[in-house]
Amino acid sequence: MLVIILALLTMASPVFFYGTFYVARGILRGLRSNGWAETSGEILFSKVEQYHRGKDVAKELLQLSYSYMIDGIVREGHQVGFESFSWFFGNLDKLAAKYPQNQQVTVYYDPQQPENAVLEKGTKRADAILLCVLALVDVGILLIYIPLTPVLILLGVAVIIFLVFLFRQLKQTHV
Repeated sequence: MLVIILALLTMASPVFFYGTFYVARGILRGLRSNGWAETSGEILFSKVEQYHRGKDVAKELLQLSYSYMIDGIVREGHQVGFESFSWFFGNLDKLAAKYPQNQQVTVYYDPQQPENAVLEKGTKRADAILLCVLALVDVGILLIYIPLTPVLILLGVAVIIFLVFLFRQLKQTHV
């Protein structure tokens, strides 16, 4: 039984490691978006699509499209914000109702890459909590295979790297 659990953890570890990276990247992008410029825009399309497996709903996705103008060029965006997985626990119908078709909205865009735009800047607390949980799972997986000292060293280096990127982003948003 223990061998089966170890084999499953070995196969699942890349998923957990990538998940941690994905959430950390979303948090950094969200922090960076706090310093973005804003413009007005309009919701072009907003609908919750349901995908079925048999009679059951297998997945729901928010199909959202909005237009905004930067330097005389009309652009189109699709991203609400940078939250990684907090949308999974939320109500997509409520989000679609918040952004109905033809509504005027504020669009936040990256001045250096105006095609990068969101309707909600910043990060969510749920993503920070999710990052902590994933990091703990990652450490637990590493402790199964590696003695404690190297894991702590790897964890320390990862935390330092993350903090360097975090403070760099915070410094750029305040400059």
